[in-house]
This record gives sequence, C-alpha cells and structure tokens, in this order.
Amino acid sequence: MVDVELNSGRRFEHEVIRVPREAVGTAVVVDDHLLMIWRHRMIPDTWGWEVPAGVIDEGETVAEAAEREVLEESGWKCGPVRLCFAWHPTSGMSDQRFHLCRSESAQLIGDPSDIDEAAEVAWIPLADLRTMISAGEIVDGLTMVAVLDVLGDRSRGTPD
Repeated sequence: MVDVELNSGRRFEHEVIRVPREAVGTAVVVDDHLLMIWRHRMIPDTWGWEVPAGVIDEGETVAEAAEREVLEESGWKCGPVRLCFAWHPTSGMSDQRFHLCRSESAQLIGDPSDIDEAAEVAWIPLADLRTMISAGEIVDGLTMVAVLDVLGDRSRGTPD
C-alpha cells in the first residue's frame, strides 16, 4: 500500500505491485511463421501459446536476454534481435516493465535447455494468429502485444 496524493490534494491508500526485474519477449518471425511455445501459467491456471520471454538478468542487455530466453525455451538461436519498444502493462498499479524484441532469423541448436518452460515448440503461420486469439489459445499479455505488433506490420506492408 502506498499513500497517493492527487493534483486536487485528495489522498488515499493505493495497492501497488513492485516488480524488481524487467522482462523481455521476442517475436521471431521467419517465412511468415512466428516461433511460439505452448506452456502452462500457474497463477491463472491456463495453457496457451506464447512468444519466448523472461526476465532480464543483472548485467544483461535487453538483446542478450532476448536471445538467451529464446534459446533456453525453444532450442532455436535467433539473432540479431532489435528492440521494438518497452511498456508498463499495468501502469495504474505496477511498475512492471516489458520489452519487445524482434528477430527475422533462427537456427535450430537442439532441444530447449529449460524443460520446464515449454510443453511444445512450434512455428505458427501468421495467418492463423487472429483465429488463435479468438479461440483463446493466445491469452498472455506480452504475447498479445507481440502478435498484434507483428500482424500490424504485415497489414501496413512495412518490414519487420
């Protein structure tokens, strides 16, 4: 709980969630397919398709974390990656910060090194993504932003 004072002078107690580490998700797009993982999220108890993502370790750049997370979770080495943008997904109650990166190349190295991250790894056709959102197969917020960013680029005809 924090004490908040508005411009009007009104004060109140407000619930705040502090998240000490930033996170990064990476949209790896190759030949009109998006690299995704099928995983379970314990807090909402849901399964869904997600882009590889995770926290940025101390001393790591956003790009280094993006490449590491993709490799650990999928077994694919991507790169180079570029930072698209960063945002606060719940700015009214949390200081959590996400970054979105993009890569247009990947090489299969082997099985994912973190077996607890993904039950399945797949290259999903971009043409299937809107249907998957409607069907509730993509529900993760970071992934939703990544997918809509990729689809937005495609609809505008701009390069990734």
